[in-house]
Amino acid sequence: MKRQNKNKIPKLCISIAANPGRFGFTIHNAGFKSLGLNFMYIPFATNNLKGAIEGVRALNIRGCSVTMPFKEKVIPFLDELDSLAKSTKAVNTIVNNEGNLIGYNTDVIGVKKCIQSKKIKKNKKILVLGSGGIAKAVFVALAELNFNNIFVSNRTPQKAKKAAKKYHMEFIEWSDREKINTDVIINATSIGMYPNNTISPLSESFIKNSEIVMDVVASPINTKMIKFAKKNKINSINGFELAFFQACEQFKLYTNKKPPVRVMKKVVMELMREK
Repeated sequence: MKRQNKNKIPKLCISIAANPGRFGFTIHNAGFKSLGLNFMYIPFATNNLKGAIEGVRALNIRGCSVTMPFKEKVIPFLDELDSLAKSTKAVNTIVNNEGNLIGYNTDVIGVKKCIQSKKIKKNKKILVLGSGGIAKAVFVALAELNFNNIFVSNRTPQKAKKAAKKYHMEFIEWSDREKINTDVIINATSIGMYPNNTISPLSESFIKNSEIVMDVVASPINTKMIKFAKKNKINSINGFELAFFQACEQFKLYTNKKPPVRVMKKVVMELMREK
């Protein structure tokens, strides 16, 4: 491990979130320390998005992680978008290059890596719940991986219909979401997120007939849906896995360095054991 120069003020990275957790703080600071980088990550809670972005500019903050509900709302405050942020119309990472704020979407890369890890066959029927910022990352990832048997459902039907048309999926009314047979379930809604972690977006009888269950919710790590999948030996992907992959991509953007994956994975596993 390299030593940091303690006489220099560290480059600051932050979260822009309504309810930040410990994940970003833990994984990024472990990575910075491992490489001896003079960086620091601090999570901030805010409901003033415009003020937060003004602060990023004024204080020359290097990078930001953006979480719900700001992934789409933050775009008008930025100067540029990378190709994935343009495709998804959602941003989860901001990099400040000398006052020029560039929006990125590392969620797409995280979703792709999660899906690729399960070696899902291209003809499998996939049900995606949601049509917000993280759901758009799921749609783009599935398109880039050449899946084409995809159904989408959302509590707000208009957004899901629009997404279905754009990404060549079939729209399903929320009330009908359990009326189809599906091989893969991807929950890209906030249903099951703390403090409402006793609910699930789907019934146990429906989940039981699926081969793979993915939940983007990272708090709690094991949502009600993921717990049921594990209990019934259904292949599952929890929100922490997605968060890990996308955070490694964020680390590259913040630092222009390869992330120390083993170190970062170790602290994430320790954090998971604590929860």
